Amino acid sequence: MQAVIVAGGKGTRLRPLTYQMPKPLVPLFDRPFLVYLIERCRSVGITDIILNIHYAAHQIQEVLGDGSALGVKIRYSIETTPLDTCGAVKLGGEFFSGESLLVFNADILTELDLKALIQFHKSSGGVGTIALVRVEDPTAFGLVELDAQQKILSFREKPTAAQARLWGIDTINAGTYVLEPEVFARVPEGTSWSFERQLFPELVASAPGMYGFLSTGYWLDIGNPAKYLQAHVDVLQGKLPYPLDATEVQPQIWASGGVTIDPQAHLIPPVYLGAQTQVGPGAKIGPSVVVGANSLINGPLSPGIYPPGTLVFAQG
Repeated sequence: MQAVIVAGGKGTRLRPLTYQMPKPLVPLFDRPFLVYLIERCRSVGITDIILNIHYAAHQIQEVLGDGSALGVKIRYSIETTPLDTCGAVKLGGEFFSGESLLVFNADILTELDLKALIQFHKSSGGVGTIALVRVEDPTAFGLVELDAQQKILSFREKPTAAQARLWGIDTINAGTYVLEPEVFARVPEGTSWSFERQLFPELVASAPGMYGFLSTGYWLDIGNPAKYLQAHVDVLQGKLPYPLDATEVQPQIWASGGVTIDPQAHLIPPVYLGAQTQVGPGAKIGPSVVVGANSLINGPLSPGIYPPGTLVFAQG
C-alpha cells in the first residue's frame, strides 16, 4: 500500500504562523506535524509516500529530502497551480504502483486506527472508504449518511441545526481515506477537482460504491490557531497518545532533554518545555503553555511571565 499526503495548501486559517512556513511544517511540540503523519504511515508498514506540495514547496523538500532519514521513500507531486483535494492526488499518478492508496489531509490530529481502517476497506469490496467521526455540532461540516452495512448513501453539506436534528446524522468526513487508484481515471488531467463535491458523490452513485469507517477516538482539525493550541493542551492532558520526546518531571509538566528549571520558578500545569530551555527563578509559566526548544525564560531577553494559552517557539 502507498500513502498520499495532501500538503499543498497555503494554511491561511493558521496565519500568522504560516506566513513564513507551510502549514505541514508548523511544529507540534518542536517537531513538524508532517513528520508525525509520516511516522504514522511507517507504524502500519507503509513506507512508500507521495507528498503533494505547492505553497513553500522548497521548504518541505529541504526538511524531508527523500525520506530516508525517517525510514521511508518520499516522492513529491508539486502543484504549479492549485488543483483542489482530488486533483492534487491525481497529479501524483505517475508514482502510483497499482496498490490501494491511504490518503491524508495534512491538518488532522487523530488516533484513528489505521490498521482497522485498511482492513475494513479490504473486506468491504468498495472502491473507497472514508474515515468518519461523530461531532456534537455538525453545522460546520458536511455530513455523511450511511446504511446499516456502513455503505455511504449520500453527502449533505453543512446543515442548519434544525436540518441536522431532522436527519439524525452526526457523522462527518474525518479527512483520511483508502482509495483504489482506478477511481482517478474519472478525474480530468490537470483540472481542479474536489473529493467532497465531485469524485465522492460520483463514486457513491456507482457500483460497487463507497463505505464509511466510523472512528470513535480523538479527532481534531488543527487548521486554526485556537485548535492548534488545543492540540498541544490535549496531548499534555493525556487525551490522546502522542510520542512526546520529553519526561513528565511533575504531573502534566513535561521537559525535553537539557532543560533546567530553577527551584524558585512557578509552573502551573499543563506545561511543555522544549530541549535546552532554561527557566529562571522569577518565571511564572502556565497553565496551558508550550515553550519551544532553546528558550531562555526570566533571563536578559525575557520577563519570564507566560500566561495561560501561550505558545512560544524559536526563542533561543
